Amino acid sequence: MKNFIYLGIAVLLFACNPQPIAKISGTIQNQAADEIVISNQLLDSSDTLKITDGAFIASLTVEQAGTYYLKNGKFGFMLYLKPGADITINFDIDQLKQGNYTSLELSGKEFEESKFALSLNEKHSAIMKDFRNTLMLPSDSFENLINTYHTSIISSIDSFKQTGVADQHFFDRIELIKNIEKSEKYMYYTMYHKRLAPQDSLPIPASFKTVGDDIALDNEALYKELNTYKYFVLKKYDAKINQAIEDEELDVESAAAANKKFDYLTALAATQEIKDELGNQMISSYTYANDEVKEVYESRYAELIKNEEYIAEFKTLLAKLDALKPGNKAPTFAYTDINGELINSEDLKGKVIYIDVWATWCGPCMREIPHLKALEEELHNKDIAFVSISIDGDKDAWEKMVAKKELKGYQLFAEGEWKSDIITNYAIKGIPRFILIDKNGNLVNANADRPSSEEVIKKQLIELANS
Repeated sequence: MKNFIYLGIAVLLFACNPQPIAKISGTIQNQAADEIVISNQLLDSSDTLKITDGAFIASLTVEQAGTYYLKNGKFGFMLYLKPGADITINFDIDQLKQGNYTSLELSGKEFEESKFALSLNEKHSAIMKDFRNTLMLPSDSFENLINTYHTSIISSIDSFKQTGVADQHFFDRIELIKNIEKSEKYMYYTMYHKRLAPQDSLPIPASFKTVGDDIALDNEALYKELNTYKYFVLKKYDAKINQAIEDEELDVESAAAANKKFDYLTALAATQEIKDELGNQMISSYTYANDEVKEVYESRYAELIKNEEYIAEFKTLLAKLDALKPGNKAPTFAYTDINGELINSEDLKGKVIYIDVWATWCGPCMREIPHLKALEEELHNKDIAFVSISIDGDKDAWEKMVAKKELKGYQLFAEGEWKSDIITNYAIKGIPRFILIDKNGNLVNANADRPSSEEVIKKQLIELANS
């Protein structure tokens, strides 16, 4: 479900209905795939709707009211279904790409909750559209803006209550989600304001860190039911861990900090499922950790994590990274370039290969581009192949960025995004990722220095090219 564009309301369950059928039909413009997938996370159910001449229709078994996710390609939205619902939906994928949900047309029977949820989402999208600038505001202006927005949301919910369409169970969850969203805005402010507005010398009010503290973190049922609540719980615990490390003035990248995290999590009064999630998040940084921290992760992960799937994934990662040690043969790649020509890494043997795995939506990736262009221009006469591999989901966005930035070298597009071969073969957990391969096709470094390291990577490239 994580690939869906979030529309402000997670899985909601209601009472059973003697007619457990819901009918869905409608039209789609500029479709991204040949089918629509409609699923319910909590009920673990999924149906595939075929699209014929831009239209779709289906009857689904819906024994209890709840939120279903509709997805065409990687774009989608949420729909609240009741037993007996008969809903017509008309939408345009190009509009969804732009975050325009007012273009969604809903009509029929029992669609009011869906329409209301979409209206709240539209308000949320509006305030989040320029949220970076919002985070740069002085604290009093930020607080006034967010509180005014939140008051308007609660007012909308109160007005919808008067219609009598939905019961209290629905509103309890809607209000919880909106309170969490408010808390997260304050959380982001405390995390990023000083970085984005260094000229603001005033301290951030201590009260900003306590917004949302009245939301209990121990509701196991809500944790399983609502993704919004689940990720809020994980963020709050993570913030508590980081605060403990800060209080002890530990270097966040040190083995001492890693041990502190394990100590905190093993003693945490939370369910094992939460501990598993937090532990798995922590060791996901293994690839980028220094050797001392890696030793802590390797020696203590089984002490904390009991989820067999996470344990197996970590063991697989360790085995894969062992195969990516310097001197081993580099995993090959073959992707189509900006001109439609297939480029195979085997064809580049005899040259040093410097790979940049990136995406147009990745801020740190974009910040490396000027450095990469300068490096490439300076070393263009050397036996070095500068290869940029995009994992964008939107190929059109990639093509436009290549043209706009006048990117040189080999510009390749990896189908499959995070499931592409370059990601899985190199155990990539985050981008940008730079990879250095020698003239014989052997790995020099599967996590090489970035172009912004300037003299460090330039010296290494020249030495390899001259060898």
